[in-house]
Amino acid sequence: MKKFRKNNRLIASITLLVISFFISAVSAQKVDESVTVVKGKVIDQNTQKPVSFANVFLVNSGVGTVSNIDGEFIIKVPNSSTSKTITVSFMGYKSVSYALADLKPESNTVVLTPQSVSIQEVIVRTNDPLQLITNALHSVPDNYGSSPYLCTAFYRESVMENKQYVGVAEAVLNIYKSSYKNEYEFDRSKVFKGCKSMDVKHMDTLIFKLRGGEHVAMLLDQAKNPETFLSPEYFSQYDYQPVSFTNIEGRETYVIEFKSKPDAPDAFYQGKIYIDVSSLAIKKVDFNINSDAFEIADKLLIIKKPAKTKVNTTSGTYTVDYRDLNGRWTLNHVRFEVKFKVDKKFHLFHKLYTSTVDLAITDKDTVNVTRFRYNESIKPNDIFIEHVSNYSDPNFWGPYNIIKPEEPIEEAVERISKKMNKLKKS
Repeated sequence: MKKFRKNNRLIASITLLVISFFISAVSAQKVDESVTVVKGKVIDQNTQKPVSFANVFLVNSGVGTVSNIDGEFIIKVPNSSTSKTITVSFMGYKSVSYALADLKPESNTVVLTPQSVSIQEVIVRTNDPLQLITNALHSVPDNYGSSPYLCTAFYRESVMENKQYVGVAEAVLNIYKSSYKNEYEFDRSKVFKGCKSMDVKHMDTLIFKLRGGEHVAMLLDQAKNPETFLSPEYFSQYDYQPVSFTNIEGRETYVIEFKSKPDAPDAFYQGKIYIDVSSLAIKKVDFNINSDAFEIADKLLIIKKPAKTKVNTTSGTYTVDYRDLNGRWTLNHVRFEVKFKVDKKFHLFHKLYTSTVDLAITDKDTVNVTRFRYNESIKPNDIFIEHVSNYSDPNFWGPYNIIKPEEPIEEAVERISKKMNKLKKS
């Protein structure tokens, strides 16, 4: 049972039938307060290229977001906040901070400077990667806390056919994060506010259903739910490279690279593990499905498909990162992206589909902590499509922080809505 759970929790089940998203009409308490909105773009000083998924946060608070794949960000700072400093950080760069009053409402350019790590500055505890991972796991309760807390998160699912969006859904989630000391208590989440847009095409067009996306995103919290490559019982199935170093948010960080051994029956992944030097906290994990495991991934991912259709997984990438908030590490951003190639009989060309999930923790509350009821929570197999209105209001999100979409949501929705209206008239 444990092995089955480990091998299936990373990959959301996808049915090639209809788009479905995690959006529901579950109520939550809304914080009605004015905010200051800051928009900008994060770039590399040397290359002038965007820095994707950089952390953008209000210092000494749980308020934050991440830049999108184009380096663009939007952060909404409550005017009632006592902190007025915005920090932008990313692995391998020097963090930069700005007084909120010095930032414009729009068109801010944040330049990050690459930062190298001198081995002389690093306290090397051990060169053994397996011992380092084991020590990091033992330090989890101290680093992440033994008490539960509540947090607010922005969640997005999207599906693309080739390079065009065919579905976008977003939600502000309330999340009950259970104690990192109690491995038997699970996190719970419910949808406070959400919207969706779907491109309803002709019946011969394949559209994906992503089941369990939010549930998988929360299970990707590697500090609480260590995957196979972080579990001692699976160490023998992976090759771990000697420890190297990098810098994340101005802190020295161990880097451990790993890959599955040939013919290892339960090792499907390769990637990198980042562990904080001073605290031994797991700060970030980047990994992907091995190409040798695509056939296995097909069986786990694709639970149903139309007749005379061949569907193959072509890639699966996962990123999980954390940030230090007043001495406790907090889950910050989870992203996973799975790509498929679809061939239909009698069709000359194949189609490429990309299913992406982003979850960013935007606020944290350690005071008013109450676990909401199970019947309010999103269930692992829940699919929410019938109780959600289409995206129409550009001010829909109000004071809540979101991830700026790669394609502006308003543009995607406008394009999708036009197609839907044409279909209705035809």
